[in-house]
Amino acid sequence: MANSAVVIPPLVDVLVVGGGPTALITTLVLLKNGVQALAVEQHDREQHVMYGRACILYPRSLELLDMIGVYDRIADIGFISRGTTTVQNGQATSSRGWSWINKVIAGKTYFDFCMAIRQRHVEDALLSAIAELNEGTVQSPLKLVDYDIGGSPDHPIMATLQLKSGELVSVRCKYLVGADGGRSTVRTLSNISFSGVSSPYKWVRLDAVVKTDLPHRRGDAVAIESQEHGNVLWLPNDNGRTRIGFVLNDELYGVDGTGVTAEIVMEEAKKALRPNSLEFVQLDWWTVYAIGQRVAEQFRKERVILAGDAAHTHSSGSAQGMNTGIHDATNLAWKLAGVVNGWYKDEVLDIYASERHASAQRLIELDKDVASLISGKIPERFDAPPNADVNDYLYVVFEASAGFSTGIGISYPENLLNKTYPSGEPSSTVQIGHRGPDAVLHRPGAKIPRRLQELTASVGRKFSILVFAGEARPASAEDFPRMDEGSVARYRELRQYIDSAESFTRVLVDVFQFLTIVRGEGIMQPAESIGVPPVGKIAYDHTGEAYDKYGVRVGSALVVLRPDGIVGFVAPLAIEGLREVRRYFENFVEPRKTHLRHTTQEDVKQAVGEMSVEGQVESTMSI
Repeated sequence: MANSAVVIPPLVDVLVVGGGPTALITTLVLLKNGVQALAVEQHDREQHVMYGRACILYPRSLELLDMIGVYDRIADIGFISRGTTTVQNGQATSSRGWSWINKVIAGKTYFDFCMAIRQRHVEDALLSAIAELNEGTVQSPLKLVDYDIGGSPDHPIMATLQLKSGELVSVRCKYLVGADGGRSTVRTLSNISFSGVSSPYKWVRLDAVVKTDLPHRRGDAVAIESQEHGNVLWLPNDNGRTRIGFVLNDELYGVDGTGVTAEIVMEEAKKALRPNSLEFVQLDWWTVYAIGQRVAEQFRKERVILAGDAAHTHSSGSAQGMNTGIHDATNLAWKLAGVVNGWYKDEVLDIYASERHASAQRLIELDKDVASLISGKIPERFDAPPNADVNDYLYVVFEASAGFSTGIGISYPENLLNKTYPSGEPSSTVQIGHRGPDAVLHRPGAKIPRRLQELTASVGRKFSILVFAGEARPASAEDFPRMDEGSVARYRELRQYIDSAESFTRVLVDVFQFLTIVRGEGIMQPAESIGVPPVGKIAYDHTGEAYDKYGVRVGSALVVLRPDGIVGFVAPLAIEGLREVRRYFENFVEPRKTHLRHTTQEDVKQAVGEMSVEGQVESTMSI
């Protein structure tokens, strides 16, 4: 934590403003990619309470945290929730409520659950990971008060920071990231408009230890359909806590909410659960807030970039706050690290802005419906009959947006990083711009299942090129599995291309890793089964799961996964396909300053004999 004795570096690559998950994930990934970053938080972190704020992580967010090495740090803390219950008039039912989550994620992820964990725990895990890399990277309390652009071409931004003592210090940086919340100082100083609306609804959220006769299992996310308090949230949380959320009526809120007390909040919570009982053992935290639905006009303004709540705000109705910030950070950080390090062209930062701005706009439109329906009001656009059940409409909206809300179905349009193969029948039916499916694979020998996302995790730098090489089968009961001649020929052509001077791996900056996937099992030695030494790592698809999920039905394909796991390009495993992969990467990857020399994988041309006899000098000879 910063104080007057702490030396703030005068020069960094990236200054990140904010101390929440979005800022910390961005900082962590930058550090892991060799970028000198400084993160500053205006509030004294030592004064932050453990309770409150965001508390739900959806499956795709958990996948992304696993990719950057953070999931293990929170796995022992968070509450794993796989079940749902809806309560109507005091009785449990399996319909509506949160059941849409299980439907959309079934069979699509190995993180087939939601994790309830309060935001402070996630931040602490990220801070621990950052401290292991550079203990002084995150400083608080340290407030951004102003910045100017100009002077140094390499570090054009001069930021003025204020210490707790009031002393001002200056830091120069190449890029400034504003992840400093809905009242963002970075956004304000940058004169970026924050258009949108303020919803008329007022909501309560609280964390408490409670006793109740609510008909539910502790592990279930519960939706309580209340006539007076809207669709009430009841969520088991870490360390015996429960998150409760409901609508507060205008009369109790008053003009500005200043008359609301803890006693009022607890009494209204009890009313929201009627006819079930509720007893408060310990109230940790509560808040009453008005809903603002806003999106920044631009997420990038030259060298200033916005992310998280600094770029968009919305209700907590579909539990998107922390999740959307994670998507922002994991979309941005690898691109920014690549530009700073000279791996990628500057245009990739524009792709961050366009992809996440469009996603935020979609979220805001969804949130307008969700916030209204949770508050008990059916939007006019639904043209509902007079006696319509608002909860039916809420479930329809949730179900229609389930892929987007859980993150599993978030996708991006065609752009510089998401390209469709120019011609011919696709070699894979996996969708460009969508999350690359996960699958169980096996590395050679060990009977340990490995996930595809685990084997391709790159923490930012590497694009993963999946080589679906074909199937290996034994020619007879006595033989071990081998690929057929056609598959061997295609793979040999790949090997020769990668070893040639033409290969994109030799003329472009090294941002590539390969994973060869062979369908089959029982393979003794990779090179004997596929004809040549494998390109990159090799893994075996025993059941055909990966081939099926990626829609590889013609035997072979190349699939490019971006560092954030999004499918960027698909090509056939053929020389022209490889040349198209090179054209794809040449659009945004910088060329090497020095090309690698041409090498080949060759068989031994001349036998070598060695003589080693005790008491004599060892000798080697060519035969």
